[in-house]
Amino acid sequence: MLTVSSFTQSLSSNPVFSKTLSTAYERLSSGLRINKAADDSAGLQISNRLTSESLAKNQLRRNLNDGISYAQIAEGGLQESADILQRMRQLAMQSQNGINTDADRRALDKEFQQLKNALNGIAYNTEAFNRLPLLGDNDLLSDNVPSIGDTFVKGNTTRLNSGLRSVAYIPAGSTNISIDINSFSQDDDLQVFTTSGRHLVGTPLSDNVWSTNNVNSTSDIKRFLFLPEEGYAPTASYDGSALITSGSGTINGTTFTFSGDQHPGVTTETLTIDNTNEPLIIAVVGQGVFDATVDWDTLGAAGSGGNSFEAGPVDITATNSLSDGTDFINLTKTPVGLSDLDMVESDVLTFENAEVALQQIDDALEYVSESRAFYGAKMNQMESALKLNDRMHEGLMAARSQILDTDFAAETAKSTQAQIVEQASISVRAQAKSTDEQVLGLLSSVSSN
Repeated sequence: MLTVSSFTQSLSSNPVFSKTLSTAYERLSSGLRINKAADDSAGLQISNRLTSESLAKNQLRRNLNDGISYAQIAEGGLQESADILQRMRQLAMQSQNGINTDADRRALDKEFQQLKNALNGIAYNTEAFNRLPLLGDNDLLSDNVPSIGDTFVKGNTTRLNSGLRSVAYIPAGSTNISIDINSFSQDDDLQVFTTSGRHLVGTPLSDNVWSTNNVNSTSDIKRFLFLPEEGYAPTASYDGSALITSGSGTINGTTFTFSGDQHPGVTTETLTIDNTNEPLIIAVVGQGVFDATVDWDTLGAAGSGGNSFEAGPVDITATNSLSDGTDFINLTKTPVGLSDLDMVESDVLTFENAEVALQQIDDALEYVSESRAFYGAKMNQMESALKLNDRMHEGLMAARSQILDTDFAAETAKSTQAQIVEQASISVRAQAKSTDEQVLGLLSSVSSN
């Protein structure tokens, strides 16, 4: 027979109601339907995967926004380059006017040369995320050859091994560089090259110092020295048409003063450079060792490593080694330095030179316009990818919420139901206790009579 007391005890001690109320409180307080694996093991696994995808979508949004900023900075630099080229074109056309005297053309060329320097300055100073998007193969220098400031201590003497190699490079924008070498009993000769292979200062290839290092022709120097690991562009080819072997000379607005190769008997050489409008490679050809004393007023900024900017699913330096189907938006560099535009030696000093410069400027303007179109297309591509990513992320979060989040209405109803049952249990138990006391009191009263 089930008494009132036994019924209330079984009701109040029922673990089902206690667990239901505890689970409801836990879900309402955390806002999550799954708080531990026992709640829903399969749902927990799925929600973890969705959480990982959600974090990846958030990172991709940041990557794409960084890529858009990178493209905007590069396109802004190109726009200014186009404006400078337009002014240079105007000067070239003005120089072709037959009423101009030589003095007039020299005056026009002064502005023309300053605009060339400004054009190079944009290429070397337009920077986004510590990268130079308007710089090309010249950044091979900073990757493979140390700058003159890293190789030498300003004003001090450094001893180095000779041979056939690049010793250091001088960044564009450097001023008043002096290099003194002492090769002792060996014949070690200073050489200055551009990254494209133009031989500006040093010893002709016909000298024995080259042949002792297995260089007997332009193909030999390309094979043994003009290498990317030595700082040269992959397309570098030898050009010694403007070579300064001794004395002073000005090339591309840079004045070199060189003591020349004074052997036999003299083993010292001196070179001074007033300023650099493009990076220059300092090489020493010979055997043995030499002492070099180097000084300067200022050194330009070094180039940056890397050839492109990638907006991938992990971070801005992601590589294509991830899973198949991974989408990458690659922003390759668009170099617009003077050497890239083939305008290093352009001028408007004569009618003929102005005509050549005009063609070079037209080609440069076409290249800059194409580059701006490239960045514009990439910005549109990234903005489209950003919109798609946001839509996908919204659907992803809805699916994750459906699995992981608490249904507050259902859990509130469950907790209310459990509370009512618990309160009813307490009330019935109290009533049963009162009834038992009444019965005992009645029996006590009867026995006393």
